[in-house]
Amino acid sequence: MKKRRWIYLPIIVFLIGCIYTILIYNGIWFKLTSGLKSLSLIGYLLWFIFAFYFTLTLHELGHFLAFYFQKVKLRAIYLTIFVFYKNEKGWHFTIKPKLWILFGGLVVPDLGEIRNEEEYKSLSSKFSKSLIAAPIVTISLLVITLITFVLLMLFSTHTHFNGIFSILTLYITLLSLFYIYTFKLSNQMFYGDFVAHKKMNTDEIFQLAEMNQYTMFSMEESDETTRFLWEKSKTIIKDKPISTTMFYIMILTNYLDGIIRMGYESDDQIDTKIKGLNISALSRTEHGLSIAYDLCFYDYKKGLIEQAYHRFDLIQRKTGKKLDEKMVLYLRNKSAHIMHYEDHSEFLSLKDNLYIGSAWIFEVLINPYEMLEAFHKPLPYLEYSCPVVFEEETEEKSDLS
Repeated sequence: MKKRRWIYLPIIVFLIGCIYTILIYNGIWFKLTSGLKSLSLIGYLLWFIFAFYFTLTLHELGHFLAFYFQKVKLRAIYLTIFVFYKNEKGWHFTIKPKLWILFGGLVVPDLGEIRNEEEYKSLSSKFSKSLIAAPIVTISLLVITLITFVLLMLFSTHTHFNGIFSILTLYITLLSLFYIYTFKLSNQMFYGDFVAHKKMNTDEIFQLAEMNQYTMFSMEESDETTRFLWEKSKTIIKDKPISTTMFYIMILTNYLDGIIRMGYESDDQIDTKIKGLNISALSRTEHGLSIAYDLCFYDYKKGLIEQAYHRFDLIQRKTGKKLDEKMVLYLRNKSAHIMHYEDHSEFLSLKDNLYIGSAWIFEVLINPYEMLEAFHKPLPYLEYSCPVVFEEETEEKSDLS
């Protein structure tokens, strides 16, 4: 197959030559070059910025309107540094320069209450449709732009206007092709729209992790939602093989949190599965380190204090050297404080010591520092003691005495 790839090159060159000849013959090439020459250098830059935000806005509106027309409430729409968000007082607008790191957009829905399987399936289906709506908008925009460009080149005689639309067509085409390329990409921290849409329909673990994650943006907290998603997490953990992937860990975190902080009943079958987790391996990754400490809390909550402390000491020895130092110190001190191993009240009271990861992105919707404070409360104190045997040493009398 690789040997035949060279055949495509002369074919592509031939097609480009044919298109160029047609453009010259019909006078379109002259219109195109004359129009582009009429633009200034600053004009090229300004029209690129316009094209970037135009394509990005339409893409994110695809997500936004898909949620809206399916009667799912919205919390926010991000367009790089520009954020439109909703709170109890209505919709607001703000500019967050730090959000340049996104170099893109984001739509945050308000999923509301999820009290049963029927509501869960309905919302996950709507979520999936919203994921695919934006790529459809982007592809449609590309097709419409190219068709419009061809028609203008055939019939328009306005040189400057032809130049503007020509450069816009180029920018929109390149940006749209880049977006389409990213739709198919995925890694542990990023899932393109095509990949996410497919996983929402075929991967129960991914689906539940996404639904559980977005419920924290709901404006109304619901104990019924919390309980249902916990039960859902428990069922999936029991049914699926144990794993250390990020989304499985997210579900397991939700399950453990329900037992540790909400007082839900643990499951014996899951207890057996948890024993198969490798603490040493977990401690080398960011999401793994967090769940490793949660397992310490889980042991402590169940009265297995010696095992909890043993896990804690093991984590200190096995923590990955490349992990963020602030995160490592925060998790270590928080965990020691929660299990009454050490008192870190002063450390945890200082905002600069708290590690919020990428949660700062959502500061207009939630207060990540306040959310962390709820996880700093020590578990109920359990007495821990072990027998200590002192052997009395007897001095042997010297034969010389």
